[in-house]
Amino acid sequence: MDQKELATRVGIGRNTVSSIENGKSVSAESLFLVLEHLDLIDDIQDIIDQQLANTTSKLSRKSRKQIEELDNDF
Repeated sequence: MDQKELATRVGIGRNTVSSIENGKSVSAESLFLVLEHLDLIDDIQDIIDQQLANTTSKLSRKSRKQIEELDNDF
């Protein structure tokens, strides 16, 4: 399938398809429409899920210092 046919099937312009192929900036909506049409959306979701799992496992909470109790002998 060429760019024109993909663009027609997805409902976007041929230049947008060209921009996607060349790594140029396009709207998220256009990108996801193309990915969905090419049955690649699940693969992208898997990658996102893996990256999210890696990121959240690296995050750690800083522990708070214990509050030091003061004597009441003034």
